Amino acid sequence: MLLPDQKLPSFDELVKLVQEDEAAFEQLKREKCQEMINAASQDMQPRLWAQQSHIDRLVGHCKNPHHVNVVLSRELHKQVQKFQQTLQGSDLPNCENDENVNVVSLKQRFPDWR
Repeated sequence: MLLPDQKLPSFDELVKLVQEDEAAFEQLKREKCQEMINAASQDMQPRLWAQQSHIDRLVGHCKNPHHVNVVLSRELHKQVQKFQQTLQGSDLPNCENDENVNVVSLKQRFPDWR
């Protein structure tokens, strides 16, 4: 499946937009996320919307752009750890603040995956 060829303003234009009209920047961000999710397969769209909602909730608690970067970096690190442990077929990851981790080992689902 081909993803849409998104055209984004230059970095300098985005910086100017967020400084002059933060609401317009947020709208552009939402539109670009929506385009990408809508271009995904029907099976993946619910998961992507859930992930986007999760990200929006995390970012909603941040106090400034630096805080956003730290929070998103931590979240990405947790997601990569879960993915790595899933691929390796190890037990559930030990992620703080995550009581309902739903990770299924590939070995359990596909015994001959390697």
